[in-house]
Amino acid sequence: MTNKDFFITNWQNDAVKTAKGFRSLPTEADKLNMKHHASFRSPNELMNHIGPHAKELHQAVTTGRMDLVNEGRFDINAPHIYKTPEQGAKEVEEYSAKLLDELKKVDDKTWETQNIPVYWGEHKIFEMPLMQLSWMMLFDSVHHRGQLTSYYRPMGTTQPNLMGPTLEEEEAMMAAMKN
Repeated sequence: MTNKDFFITNWQNDAVKTAKGFRSLPTEADKLNMKHHASFRSPNELMNHIGPHAKELHQAVTTGRMDLVNEGRFDINAPHIYKTPEQGAKEVEEYSAKLLDELKKVDDKTWETQNIPVYWGEHKIFEMPLMQLSWMMLFDSVHHRGQLTSYYRPMGTTQPNLMGPTLEEEEAMMAAMKN
């Protein structure tokens, strides 16, 4: 298995978890916009930061450039913002499929060496090979999805199983083992 093949497998698995995480969010605006701290992103901001990553990477693969959206303190009322968690989940699924289809066409040399300039608005903020950029975006998604998981219980919703059994699932398994 090549590095690219390993990435494709991991992105595919991660996209399923991200879409599930979005679909597990409540739809009430007050819950989606709550914050643990004024400096933290809300669940809505986290969803709108993570969700476009597949679309951004798809752009990198198909055009050789990546334009980041929803970085820093972005306008949560902008026209491109997801209106519902379902909309975010569907875009993750749609663009992940497009991304992986395009990546399958990329040869290993291009994967390892093609430098992709990354822009935030008009500013080029860095450049790195497609392989490194892809892994960085995957790790960023995992990181921010971890932040998102800290909100489910305080929002009053069930903690979804995104990376392994939740506390509730573990407790149920332990109770079943005692019987």
